[in-house]
Amino acid sequence: MKKVAFGLVGSVILILLAFAFGYREAPKRGHAFASGEKTTVGAGKPPGELAPQVEVIRVKATEVPEQQTFTGTVNASLTADVSSKIMGKVVAVYIREGDQVKAGQVLVQLDNSDLLAQVRQAEAAVEATKAALAQAMIALSIQRTQSQTRIEQARSELNQALEQLSLVREGARRQEKAQADEGVRQAQAAYERAKEAVKMAEVELQQAREGVKQAEAALEAAKQQLSMMREGFRKQQKAQAEAALKQAEANLRVAQATYDRFKPLAEQGVITKQRFDEIVLQLESAKAQYEAAKAQVSLVQEGFRPQEIRQAEENVRQMEAALMIAKEKVRLAEIAYRERVAALQQAEAALKAAEQQRDLVYEGARRQEIRQAEERVKQAREGLKMALAAAKEVDIKSEQVKFLQAQLRQALAGLAAAQVQLSYATITAPFSGVVVKRHVDPGDMASPGMPLVTLVDPSSFRLEVTVPESHIKSVHLGETVAVTIDALGKRVEGKVYEIVPSADPTSRTFIVKIRLPQVKGLMAGMFGRATFSTGKSKGIFVPESAIWREGSLEGVFVVEGDTAFKRIITTGRKIGNWVEVLTGLDDGELVIINGTEKLKDGVKVRIKR
Repeated sequence: MKKVAFGLVGSVILILLAFAFGYREAPKRGHAFASGEKTTVGAGKPPGELAPQVEVIRVKATEVPEQQTFTGTVNASLTADVSSKIMGKVVAVYIREGDQVKAGQVLVQLDNSDLLAQVRQAEAAVEATKAALAQAMIALSIQRTQSQTRIEQARSELNQALEQLSLVREGARRQEKAQADEGVRQAQAAYERAKEAVKMAEVELQQAREGVKQAEAALEAAKQQLSMMREGFRKQQKAQAEAALKQAEANLRVAQATYDRFKPLAEQGVITKQRFDEIVLQLESAKAQYEAAKAQVSLVQEGFRPQEIRQAEENVRQMEAALMIAKEKVRLAEIAYRERVAALQQAEAALKAAEQQRDLVYEGARRQEIRQAEERVKQAREGLKMALAAAKEVDIKSEQVKFLQAQLRQALAGLAAAQVQLSYATITAPFSGVVVKRHVDPGDMASPGMPLVTLVDPSSFRLEVTVPESHIKSVHLGETVAVTIDALGKRVEGKVYEIVPSADPTSRTFIVKIRLPQVKGLMAGMFGRATFSTGKSKGIFVPESAIWREGSLEGVFVVEGDTAFKRIITTGRKIGNWVEVLTGLDDGELVIINGTEKLKDGVKVRIKR
């Protein structure tokens, strides 16, 4: 028994020693790249015992590009969360998720009733300011003309007074008498024109006052209409409307019965077509009266809508503005009337002076007349000073015009701002694209910055990958990289167009954006992998078919002479069908590349020639 046990133990030891020698490893080496060459080396066995035939390559270390693969997410190159700039209630959503939209297309409509009322109010303010400015410009023009006329008239009176003084002192010539006669005729014509101007001013003043009365009446009517809308209809009005509806309904039944009775007679030709047309017309009229009565009953029962009340309030504001403009017209007309009366008085005085001048020329001067002429010269000079001083009123009215012009600019700016606010209630697409998310429904409240619709441009996509800071130096703008989209099973080329210059402080990674070509089926949110070239390295590579696996061990068969030996290896990268051998092989060794599943360690082999 001891001999048998010893024999068994010895056999096991010999097997383990043989296995250990068969699995001898080559010295470890660094990264090296190998490209294999098929080698035809002869080896054989004694006749009658044919060894298995194998194909081998001679491995050789060479350089290959180093590559790193980073993962990321596909995003549309152009994405927008379309939001509102104002707070408001959503009244309509015109799109659904997946809809194609064009730039400028309306996506969401917010309630704009208040904004519309603000626009109307701003428009009324602009119109009122325009009217006030127009009146002020007319007043300025009148004031400027009157001031110039007064100054010219004062200078003319001064010249006439000086001439008269000279005349009374020196006596008159025939030419001076003719001039005096002409002066009287001109003064008489000016007096007549001034009288006509006063009459026209009276008419304009009366028209302006009538305009105030009309504006006051319109304002009172607008206020009564607004009061009725706010308070609603009285019971008596409701009863009258219901009675009118019943009467209209009875009339309709009578007209319908008449029509039904006479229609067969008309078809048989018993009554004339004209008579039947009258019956048809009566039926249509009864229907129209019935519908109008129904609408009136509905109105008195339901009352007015808030929008109609706001419109009535706006109408009251417009009537108030119209009344203000009408009163301003009265004020300007009164000023014009007073000025024309003053001009008439001046023309009358000028006529009397011209007549006195003529009488003086014809009769000669006395000492008292000389003193009067001197006094007139003095008064004329004072009148010219007063006319020049009154011309400053033109500057005051000019400043008023400038003030109203500034008010008009302010009103126009307010109108533009109100119109902009109104436009904010209509949410449009900033670009053509696809709706990927609808965030609101009618009835929701929108607030500034709150996303309403998410829109993407499906014509252009990018892959955003995260790159560790240790590899970011090897990534370059414009670099072409291989991109794999797993969901589509496709591999495409992309180009790096942006490297976000700030790293995530938590993960110490950078975002790298890669522009992708158009790929059918590509959608935002898909997973993608980008492979970057990070340099070159040497290595030994063998075909994947040359590797055998037993549990967690990997290895190849190496041919030495005519014998195949198992060799344990450590593998690294895989490029196509080739696998990198990190340890276990030396440069120049022969490796069997097929049929390894039938081989055993230490078996004799024949190299395929």
